[in-house]
Order: sequence, then structure tokens, then C-alpha cells
Amino acid sequence: MIADQTHGGSAPILAVGGVIYRIEEQNTPEILIIKKRNGFWTLPKGRIEPGESEEDALHREIAEETGLSGMIEATGASFTYPIMKGGVEYTKQVRYYLVRALSMDLYLSNAEKIEHARWCILPAAMRRIHSPRLHMVVLWAANQLGVVIADGLPPTVDG
Repeated sequence: MIADQTHGGSAPILAVGGVIYRIEEQNTPEILIIKKRNGFWTLPKGRIEPGESEEDALHREIAEETGLSGMIEATGASFTYPIMKGGVEYTKQVRYYLVRALSMDLYLSNAEKIEHARWCILPAAMRRIHSPRLHMVVLWAANQLGVVIADGLPPTVDG
């Protein structure tokens, strides 16, 4: 899909996000979560530039926010929700992908206002992430990776 975005009309703001993972000792997958300045723990994501494919945008956003490169392994759900920008309501549509990290040289972007990044096993990521929408994304990724997360979400922790 190639993006052709407008911002004042009814066309949604298109974005992509990545559940970036690595396999650690004992064959345990860990995903990368990030925290922007004055924000919450989340997954890397960003807007698709006009004329850019979803896949190209995903690779660019991951590199810009984390310095990592990766290989797309699965395409997940697309979420549509309202956002406010400058007092105007827009619709944002984000598609998430499962991405295996190919490089491990993590770089946090000042330009993207990324303050923290952490590799977490999936249950720990679920505890840190506040968004129910992102909980669904992490549960999808867990299913793709063959990880079982117990019913019910663990309590949220700070930090």
C-alpha cells in the first residue's frame, strides 16, 4: 500500500508500528518497548510519508526511533482511532507488524524524543504498556511467537 495522505479532509493519517523482537537465552522472545519524553511505554511507530509503502515506512521508523534494522515476519491488525492535533480531530490508522531484530545496536533518537528503551519478555511488556489497544497487539505478537500470556492483564507498573 502506498500512502497518499491529506490532513484536512476525511482521509485518515496512516501509520505503521512494529513489535520488534529478539530471541534471548533459553529461547525466550523479548520485545522492544520505548518511552518518549513525558510519555508512556509504547511500541515504535510513525507516519507513512506520501508515496512511501507501509514496509518502507516501517523500516524507516524503526531505524529513526531505535537505530535497529529488522525483517518483517508477520502483518498484524490495523487499528483506527481519533486523535487531536492543534485542536482538530483526525482519524489515525495504524497497522502493526512483527519484526525480528537483525541488528542489536540500539540508538535512542533525540529528534524523535525517545528517552528510554527496554527489551522485555512479553508478560513484562504487558505490565508496562498502559494502552488496551497495544495490549491486543502484544497478545497477537505473543501468539505469533508461541508465547502464552496468562488470562487477565497483570497490574501496570511504572518505569
